[in-house]
Amino acid sequence: RGGRTVKMRAAVVLALALAPAALLASPEIRARGRVAASPVSARVRTAARCAAVRAKSPPKRRGVLLGLGSLAVVANRALADEEGGVPSEGTPSSPTVEVTEEKPMSAIEKLKERQRKALSDIEVKSERITYEDGSVTIIYPRSTLDELRIKDPVVRQRLASPGRGGIPKEGFPFFVRDGYTMKMFLEDTYERTADGLNYMRLAPGKGVNKPKDGQKVVFDFTAYNENGDQIDTSLRKSEPPQAKLGLGTIVPGVEMALKQMTVGERWRIIVSPDLGPPTGPSTFFSAKQFETFDIELKDIKDCTANSALFVTKEECTTIE
Repeated sequence: RGGRTVKMRAAVVLALALAPAALLASPEIRARGRVAASPVSARVRTAARCAAVRAKSPPKRRGVLLGLGSLAVVANRALADEEGGVPSEGTPSSPTVEVTEEKPMSAIEKLKERQRKALSDIEVKSERITYEDGSVTIIYPRSTLDELRIKDPVVRQRLASPGRGGIPKEGFPFFVRDGYTMKMFLEDTYERTADGLNYMRLAPGKGVNKPKDGQKVVFDFTAYNENGDQIDTSLRKSEPPQAKLGLGTIVPGVEMALKQMTVGERWRIIVSPDLGPPTGPSTFFSAKQFETFDIELKDIKDCTANSALFVTKEECTTIE
């Protein structure tokens, strides 16, 4: 047994002494060693085959193979040191690139993508207004309504509800409420003031003067809700209402319009919630909403108060 051990050790020493010179002497062998040492899978397969052979070999041959295996490790490290690299141990030396295949779109996804692109094209023609409370109004040209009927399910549902104002009325704005967003469709005949008030001129005026704060105005009005239904009018009263400008007694949007009108002029204006009347149980309006007003400026008056014997009398002169 002792002699067998001495012979096995001698074989290992001989293999370690002779094999490095033979392996590193030839450039071809070095190139093959370099290629063989780089792929991890090849080294793993080689180690597995060596392990299988060692398991079936007698002790003497097993010792020789063990020495050759150690020699391969030394040669691999020597080649890596010469190239300035670090030998890899269980991980590939080159970076891995993950390639993800794009999943093909289904028919429904393609349809939604086409609708999204079509809506984006329409959004270019629109104008977005954001208010302080976070609500948004998008103003579209009336000409895009038929196109959005097909591409926008909210608009399509609104148009399919004729009992709730789903049929657009000529000359009136068409409103589509989508959560906190109001989509408003206006005809090309509508204009906008410098204050941002949308209006349509229904009749021209006959005067040149415009009312100012402190002056009294005489006007008629008719109010409509978002569905285009009439909710209030002064035409049923015996006399048109009168009010002084600048005192806050008139709906803000209506007062803005009156200040830019001349006597005899008639406008249709769109009053947004921030310019609308106050809401609450004590008022006529229960909730914030868009309203449409037809207003006609009938007279502008300059008024002064005269007091005599504790009686104050107002005297007014009409301004054409």
